[in-house]
Amino acid sequence: MTLKILVPPLVEPISLVETKAWLRLDHTLEDTLVLQLIETARVRVETLTRHALITQTIEQVTLVNTQTGLIDLGALPLQSVQSIAKINADGTEQNLDPGAYIVDLDGARIRPTSGNFSGSYRIVYIAGYGDLVTDVPAPLKTALLLFAAWLFEHRDGEAGALPTEVQSLLSSYVAVRL
Repeated sequence: MTLKILVPPLVEPISLVETKAWLRLDHTLEDTLVLQLIETARVRVETLTRHALITQTIEQVTLVNTQTGLIDLGALPLQSVQSIAKINADGTEQNLDPGAYIVDLDGARIRPTSGNFSGSYRIVYIAGYGDLVTDVPAPLKTALLLFAAWLFEHRDGEAGALPTEVQSLLSSYVAVRL
């Protein structure tokens, strides 16, 4: 499965102002660095949890889950599916009619209305908690602030494992497929 962000989030889930307050920074000398750390923390948290924090459009190329016959999407929470194309053996693509599949928003899965899916597919979908910073759950925002602070403090490259506090806050958001 490969994921590609087609339309990134329009805002970060935590702002420069709140991150600087968390870091107790009262100058602008390191604003560029702090903004970079905010984005880095978000991307890492999204990767670890498989949750898009702010609405974004994603393209996923994937094989069908051979055990279930379903297409499992790689980012939660799923808002909508824009298109699905079957990738043929010769590399050409055939768009599926929306009536040929059912989207399970809660499970972030797609199932055929009849028969089974097989092979590879290109899916374009929208995922994320919402467009606004206020849509992101508080524990995830706190994890981002802690992670950004940890990155700021360890910018010399002497970083170890992800801080325990961050891991703890993220643990209930980690998406696991069985």
